[in-house]
Amino acid sequence: MAVANLGTGLLLPTVSELDGWRYCPRCRSELDREDRKVECPQCGFVTYAASKPTASAACVDDSGRVLLSRRGVEPFKGLWDVPGGFLEECEHPLECLHRELREEAGVEIEPLELLGIWMDVYGEGGECTLNLYWAARIVEGDPQPADDVAELRWFEPDEIPLEELAFGHLGEVLSALRNKHA
Repeated sequence: MAVANLGTGLLLPTVSELDGWRYCPRCRSELDREDRKVECPQCGFVTYAASKPTASAACVDDSGRVLLSRRGVEPFKGLWDVPGGFLEECEHPLECLHRELREEAGVEIEPLELLGIWMDVYGEGGECTLNLYWAARIVEGDPQPADDVAELRWFEPDEIPLEELAFGHLGEVLSALRNKHA
């Protein structure tokens, strides 16, 4: 299993998810700030800035092609991605994986193995993401773009448009997939 940080070392976002927080969401008192943490001196509420988890499926077919989705929304509208998305609160990553593939492609999948975990930033100056990727196979349905996907296309491994990938870590994800399913 691969664990990567964009190949450039640690990610240091310029904006924390808590930067705009001035008042407690529970009692409305002014918050005390410490680096990536806010605390309310009145009611004791504490929260930390955290990476947002995602789950995505690098789907392969019997001939070794990989399914990519063209993003229909910002960030990176028009660029290629791997189908998947953000976990909902208390959602297991594998449940998210199945839900996202139903929402974005109208298919049921079988996760094969965890490819790895990659860090990234969601768009220009966006929040940090913790991205979990599985190799998967479609077991039911014909992929059709839906939700925030403009297009779905099967690519031969040597035809993937690396210069048109939405997120910096996707080249590493697809390389890990190729190494396991070549």
